[in-house]
Amino acid sequence: MMKRIVMAALAAAFLAASSAAAPSLAQEKKMEKKLSPQQQKMTDCAAKWKDEKKEKNVSGRVAYRNFMRECLKKRA
Repeated sequence: MMKRIVMAALAAAFLAASSAAAPSLAQEKKMEKKLSPQQQKMTDCAAKWKDEKKEKNVSGRVAYRNFMRECLKKRA
């Protein structure tokens, strides 16, 4: 009976450890993937949007789309 409890605890610990490592592997693969120029532009503009929101205190879908439209035009 005690062996089963110990084995179950070890199995649970192993599963927890392996599932915790899985996201890091996915992140590594994602980082290895090269972004296309358009994807890189979108990433850069999205980062600028965060600054814009704080600076001008704007939010919403319309404001975001307008900002992204102008940002992407400037980078073209």
